[in-house]
Amino acid sequence: MFASSLTIVNRTPWNSRYNGPMMKQAIELDTPEFTQKTKPQGLLSFSGAKNFRDLGGYGSGDGRLVRWGLLYRSGALHKLTEADQKKLAGLNLGRIFDFRAEHETEKKSDRLPPELHARLVLLPMEDASTKVWHEARDEMVKNMLTLDPAEYMLRTNVELATKFTPQYRRFFYELLAVNGSPILFHCAAGKDRTGFAAACILKILGVPFETIMQDYLLTNRHFLDAYQWSLFTASLLKGRKFADGIRGFMRADERYLSAAFDALEKEHGSFEAYVRDGLELSEGDVERLRNIYLE
Repeated sequence: MFASSLTIVNRTPWNSRYNGPMMKQAIELDTPEFTQKTKPQGLLSFSGAKNFRDLGGYGSGDGRLVRWGLLYRSGALHKLTEADQKKLAGLNLGRIFDFRAEHETEKKSDRLPPELHARLVLLPMEDASTKVWHEARDEMVKNMLTLDPAEYMLRTNVELATKFTPQYRRFFYELLAVNGSPILFHCAAGKDRTGFAAACILKILGVPFETIMQDYLLTNRHFLDAYQWSLFTASLLKGRKFADGIRGFMRADERYLSAAFDALEKEHGSFEAYVRDGLELSEGDVERLRNIYLE
């Protein structure tokens, strides 16, 4: 395993600048150690999908727990096998949300069991990193040694909290509409677009931000780890700096999610104001979500 552990202790508020340890230079990943207040479980095994997780079990500030079996997050679903599809059907999903851009869904549409096609909701987001990979991938690969992946990923996460608020507003409206039926939301890696959605859900439910960040960083264990051999091979063939550039786009970094929350606070003043004015959720809506998803 190339993964190392990062324990988040007494973390500074999310709206302050990131001052944590420098990112690993070797083929190591920052993944969290979970305290007794959190839980390391939640990963579901699918042959054709990575980073498929249940958000159940996290503790909220009022002592309740997020219900198991209602909120699922994942990476892309276009490689699901027949066995995977049967397993997916067994989750009894009321909605599946796909946050990928139109060019992503056109080329690699979700492979779903027939009964779930009508429950698929497309909420396309072409963020900065997705856009540049689509429009100038060859040029990016050519210039990988001089690119700063963090620049694109920080810009992406700022966009998630600002430019794509209408998509997330629709997402939460649909959560209310299904009234407790299990849902799955995903993008390509299940990292940024999906990660911000998961963070917002958990924060609305009252889960501490330290725990939310730990959940976000689990992508390094459940997605990026799957490509460790490919990255190692790239470092041998093209050099460590090239592999580090690719890894920079694929990894979850505390700075990235923090940038999204910094941006929404800058635009709305607080997370609560973002929920009220951006997502257009009333106090009653928030209370209803908590009653549905907490026990």
